[in-house]
Amino acid sequence: MSIPTIALDLLDDHTNPHHAHGRADAYDAIHNGTPLTTLETRLAWMTDPTVSGTTYPAAYLTGYRAQLADWAAGVHAQRRAITHNNTYWETTA
Repeated sequence: MSIPTIALDLLDDHTNPHHAHGRADAYDAIHNGTPLTTLETRLAWMTDPTVSGTTYPAAYLTGYRAQLADWAAGVHAQRRAITHNNTYWETTA
């Protein structure tokens, strides 16, 4: 059984290197084990230049946000597929 994920095509601009950099940074943080709540807090921090002390490009923030949204959607889809699929529990028990 495949797990459908939501592609956020409207937020993706693969031609902008800042967007790709934001996605890559979020991807690395996710795979290093950083919790989603920490990444969302980090995004809020980066969005406000008075807190972060720097101004991040809008494309970078959009890429970072899109990667977090994709990850959250994937986790939700996996959880839903496991909890609503009785055959999963029959084969792993």
